[in-house]
Amino acid sequence: MSDGSGLTGLEQVLARDFERLNHPPKSWVPERVGPDGAPMSDIVIIGGGMCGLAAAFALRRLGIARIRHIDRGEAGQEGPWLTYARMNTLRSPKHLTGPAQGVAPLTFRAWYEAQYGAEAWDGLGRIPRPMWMDYLRWYRRVTGTSVQNGIAITSLRPGEASAALDLRHTDGTTETIHARQVVLATGREGQSRPRIPAPLIPYVGTIVHHSSDAIDFGALAGKNVAVIGLAASAFDNAATALEAGAAEVTLIARADALPRLNKMKQTVYPGFTHGFPALPDAEKLRFLRHIMASRIAPPRDSVLRVSGDPRLRLMLGAEIVGAEAMGDGLSIRTTGGSLDADAVILGTGFAIDLDTPPEIAGFAGNILRWRDRLPEEADDEWLAAPYLGDGFEFHAKGADTVPGLARIRCFTHTAQLSLGNLANDIPAVSEGAERLAASIASALFVEDREAHWDDLVAFADAELLGDEWPGLTQWSPPLGD
Repeated sequence: MSDGSGLTGLEQVLARDFERLNHPPKSWVPERVGPDGAPMSDIVIIGGGMCGLAAAFALRRLGIARIRHIDRGEAGQEGPWLTYARMNTLRSPKHLTGPAQGVAPLTFRAWYEAQYGAEAWDGLGRIPRPMWMDYLRWYRRVTGTSVQNGIAITSLRPGEASAALDLRHTDGTTETIHARQVVLATGREGQSRPRIPAPLIPYVGTIVHHSSDAIDFGALAGKNVAVIGLAASAFDNAATALEAGAAEVTLIARADALPRLNKMKQTVYPGFTHGFPALPDAEKLRFLRHIMASRIAPPRDSVLRVSGDPRLRLMLGAEIVGAEAMGDGLSIRTTGGSLDADAVILGTGFAIDLDTPPEIAGFAGNILRWRDRLPEEADDEWLAAPYLGDGFEFHAKGADTVPGLARIRCFTHTAQLSLGNLANDIPAVSEGAERLAASIASALFVEDREAHWDDLVAFADAELLGDEWPGLTQWSPPLGD
C-alpha cells in the first residue's frame, strides 16, 4: 500500500486540467443585498455529502461563486458512508465515474490508481465503503469546496426576492441569512421519514431502532436480534449484528420469497438518465412502479455476508401484526408465527414525507405533489413525492402561491419520480449536478437581465484600436471616444 504521495502528482495534473478548462471562470452574477442590508449568497447548499459536493463543483464551473455550503454533521462524517451505511463495499460498480463531471483526474479510479497503482485497480472488486468517504473528502478539497460543518437549518422561508434561512450552530448560536437560491442536498432521508410498522411504534428509541440510527452494536453481543425487512439495509444490519456477537438474528419479511432481480440497474445508461425527465407523467410513474413492484433484490455480497451463518434465521411471508414488551425485550407476533427479541432493527427504508423536515414545515402544504398531478391514480408512496421542475425546483400547488417557492431546489432521492436517477445515487450524480447548476444559472441570469442589459449597452472594450489601418478616420465609435 502506498503512503498516498502519488496524489501529489495527480493533483498537479488536475490543477493543470482545471487551468485548461478555465475553471473556475470569472464570476458573472451581480451581487445583491438582502433585506438585512448584508450581501446575499447567490446559493446556499444544505448538505455536504456527495450530492452537495457535486452541486457545488458544478455551480462553480459555471461561474457562480458566492456559495455558502453548510452541513449539520462533523467534518468527514457527511452523508451515510461512515454513519448509518453498514455494507462492506459499495453497491455501485467501481467503473462508474460518480461526481467527476467529465474530469478524468477527478474520478475515484484516478484517485485510487495514484495511490495503489493500475494493477491494484484491476484486482479491486467493489469499492470499500470507508474508502469512498476518503475519496469524497479528497474531492471536497481539490474542487475547492468550503463546507461549514456543525450548522443545522431550522427554518426556510422562500420570498419574492430571496429566501431566508434560520441556522443553528453546535455552540447554540443562531443566525439568519438570505440567499437567492437554496439547494436541499439533504440525502435519502431529507424529505422522508423512517418506515415503522405500526405495532412497533411505541418501542422506537428503546428496544426498536431504525437502521439510520446510531446503534450500539456492541451491546447486542449474546442477544437475540430481529431485523425487519428484506432489502440491502436489512441484510447489512443483520450482518453487523452477527459480527458484533449476536446470539441469533432473525430476518423478518412480508414477502413470500427472496427477490433475485434489481431492475434499477437497468436504468443506468445515458438514454434513461437524459430521457426519463422528458417522459409524460403517467409514463414516469409506470416505469418506477414496475421497478418497485418487481422488488429490489439485496446485493449478492450482502446476502453472502450472512447466509452461511448458522445464527441467522429467515422468516418469509411474516407481516408484523402485534408486539408487546417482555422484560427488557419484545414479543413480536407475525402472520408467520411469533418470536421474542432483545432488540429490533428496522431495515425498512424511508417513506417520502414532505411534512417531516422542519426546515420546510412552513410551506410543505403548498408544495405541488405527484398525487395533485395524477389524482386519478391509485394512491401509493410515489405520489407523495414533490412534483419538481426541470431544475429540481418546487412548484406551488393549485391556486396556492408561495412567493419564491421555485428558489428552493430539491436535489435528493425524492426527485426520482420527477427526474429519474439524477439525484438518487452514484450513477448519475454528475448529470444531475450539471442539470441543477445550468437551471440555477439560467434563473439567475433571467432575474438579473436588466443588469446584464446595462452591461451589454455599456460594453466598450474595443477590438480594433485604430492603428490597424493608418490614415483611416471612419471608425465606429470614433477614435478617442
